Amino acid sequence: MSQGVRRRGDMAEKTKAAKKQKVTGKVSAINGTPQRKVDYHFDPSFKLREPKVEKVEGSGDFHPVYFLRTHSKNNDPADVQTQIWQCSFEPDMRRPGSNTSIVATCGGSSVCFINVLDGEVVLKYNRSTKTATAGENLYAQVWSTIPLDDLGLKTINVLAAAGARSTVLLIHPDAGVCYQMFRTVPSKAAAVVCALLFHPKKATWLFCGHEDGQIQLWDIGTPTLPGYEVSQVHLLTIPQVARDVYNLAFSCTHDLLIAGCDGGLYAWKVDLQKIEANERLERMEFVLPEVDGNGSVLDSIAMLRDDLLAAKCALHGQIYVFSVSRALGAAKYNKNRGQLQSEVKNSMMVSLRWSDTDNYYMNMGVDPRSCVLVCGDDKGALWVYDLADLVTGKVSSPLTGGSPIAQQEPVKILEWPELEDAEVEKARKLRLDTYDIVVDKCAISYGAQHVVAVTSNNMVCIWRHGKEEEEEEEEEPVKKKEEKKVDGK
Repeated sequence: MSQGVRRRGDMAEKTKAAKKQKVTGKVSAINGTPQRKVDYHFDPSFKLREPKVEKVEGSGDFHPVYFLRTHSKNNDPADVQTQIWQCSFEPDMRRPGSNTSIVATCGGSSVCFINVLDGEVVLKYNRSTKTATAGENLYAQVWSTIPLDDLGLKTINVLAAAGARSTVLLIHPDAGVCYQMFRTVPSKAAAVVCALLFHPKKATWLFCGHEDGQIQLWDIGTPTLPGYEVSQVHLLTIPQVARDVYNLAFSCTHDLLIAGCDGGLYAWKVDLQKIEANERLERMEFVLPEVDGNGSVLDSIAMLRDDLLAAKCALHGQIYVFSVSRALGAAKYNKNRGQLQSEVKNSMMVSLRWSDTDNYYMNMGVDPRSCVLVCGDDKGALWVYDLADLVTGKVSSPLTGGSPIAQQEPVKILEWPELEDAEVEKARKLRLDTYDIVVDKCAISYGAQHVVAVTSNNMVCIWRHGKEEEEEEEEEPVKKKEEKKVDGK
């Protein structure tokens, strides 16, 4: 049964307008609250750490190990309706550029932190409290390693999560605390944050993409431990140029913020001096090939490498990968539209064959080290692509300045496994695979040892690299684990 076009706003329950909440930073300055000082320089501890490409043998060999239902509404073990929208691996503070075995997932009103090695839910934050409403679903999340000193010798990992009612949560999982909440649009109850991204060179600068097309930049500040005293400052609002901002990405080489929107693929040169002077950032548009006049609904983008962007247009049945440098070199000023445009032609990109689905919001995951890309479909399957040879030039392609090549096939399509779910059967609900299983997001660990996928039917799916070993006794695939709760401040 097809779900058709799924809009995030449709998932939120309609509630009465919430009372205005006080927001720190430039918004609260109207009421006389002083703003703290903002440093408009890149973090001294920043270094671009792009790993050397290392091809993974058997890049399509993954097997399912844990399928978890961790975001259930009212802790219902048979909840198959809560949608999980995002998943991302925690950065490793000891090995910058790598990740730990912890993956964060958000959906419904909760954020979960799961160890992919054993399937344990090590921490869970739930917005179903007295301060939350039924409509505050979480759609976006992103990690940042925040330095507590100028040299970055002492750091903490912080997860930002956001969604309906424009509420942003700041969670320090190591301490088990949600230490701050603020709203990006305090005067509009229906505002939705669809995408989050921390500036790679400014660990406390958070870009927030909204459903109305606006992108805001906030400095979330460095919390003073142990009390987590901190305030947020609004730095910039990038005006709407399209509709919903679905995804945000950043190229450090070009200081370029890239947004996949309902209406096109746009980029802004992030100039710190212009931000400090409150001047408008230079904007350009990447124009991708049209298919059957369906337009450009960019529902997923990701940086495969710092100069290689992967972009997926809804209804196109393919994923585009191209060099940002080459696209910038082809940019011209469009007098009719009054902006820079770069027509990214087929000869400039590598095309990956993907599903012909008419569903939206299936987000890719990439690993810059192995150059493995994974994207789920609306049948619960994962499409795995190995792009290492194309990135390194072992196989000539437009990614390294070569001639056009034929559309690339996935190295493997991992089908949805057959699951036995006692809780669903006990509740006399329909089987999980009765309806479309939409894989909303995939994440790949450093070196492509694990793939995590989250779905529209409230499942966190963990796949491990390698051949599946034969076991005398098979484990029950759907597990319910002990959950450690997050404290709110």
